[in-house]
Amino acid sequence: MSDAAYDPETLLVGTIGRPHGLKGETVLRPHNPAGSDLARVKELILERANGERERRTVESIRRVETGWLLRLVGISSRDAADTLTNLAVRVSRRVLPPPRPGEFFVEDTVGCEVLAEDGSRLGSVASLFWNGAQDVWIVREGDREMLIPVVPAFVREVDAAARRIVVTWTPDLDGEDTEGEPR
Repeated sequence: MSDAAYDPETLLVGTIGRPHGLKGETVLRPHNPAGSDLARVKELILERANGERERRTVESIRRVETGWLLRLVGISSRDAADTLTNLAVRVSRRVLPPPRPGEFFVEDTVGCEVLAEDGSRLGSVASLFWNGAQDVWIVREGDREMLIPVVPAFVREVDAAARRIVVTWTPDLDGEDTEGEPR
């Protein structure tokens, strides 16, 4: 996920993958395979790299091992499906159940202030990415950038509504010694 502003209306749920078959189906690769059941979603918002968004009606969607197989109204050929490859997929927050206590949508953390447990400011979440094992926050403060895994070992508190995160983290964990010189 690139640098982005918090969007209170939609939530990024995945990316369109390769076409599947010849009749316009495509693979939807979810960012959280164990996350919300997208089978009840009737409309998706496709987002291009330039931020342009387009609402599309879902004709059919079904879960498969690699994510979801998806057919959108108006997409009826492999070539048409191919034009959607790599587009970001968003949904209206209204169609998803809210996070349970102690849970949060990781996308909601973009822009949040990040504090160490002692209250010192580390920066703010500029963006995040999936490294294959977990989400990772890119936290920036001035010229300094820290990569903080979004895992219980480091994350102590997330209050997305208050735009605040508390983590167990010190500068020496991100490749600097106490003098601020790279190791």
